[in-house]
Amino acid sequence: MRRFWLGLLLAIIVGVFYSWLNAPEWLESWNEEHQTMVEQQRLEGISAGQQTDQQGCLTDALQRVEQCDDSEYRCTVSGGTYFKACWESSQPTVGICNNIPPFHEKATEDDKAWVKDRCTELGLLAKGCRLIMRQQQQLCSDAP
Repeated sequence: MRRFWLGLLLAIIVGVFYSWLNAPEWLESWNEEHQTMVEQQRLEGISAGQQTDQQGCLTDALQRVEQCDDSEYRCTVSGGTYFKACWESSQPTVGICNNIPPFHEKATEDDKAWVKDRCTELGLLAKGCRLIMRQQQQLCSDAP
């Protein structure tokens, strides 16, 4: 029984050491993949924005994050990147910023409540919806 535990401990130590040695390669690969994904979403957003208005971008981005099958992180990052690029290259939608509270760098309780209520009204459960709503607040606050 003692040999089993010593063998297991040795296997764990070797595994941790091996992982530690390969961590920089894994991280570099992940960073490259992440940057490629972000750039792809940005280009898709620009292309979509040239064919729609801001409301179309909002609807499209919300649908993307809601239907995303990837990790929550990747879904929100890709959805947010797509939305911002689409919004900035799209035609303005009259009234899209009406009744949108002003953006605060640090979300206030009112901001959080508005975002939550807006996503609930739309029937969206993905956390990406909250990111998109916060981006809409920021983009509307930045608009001239």
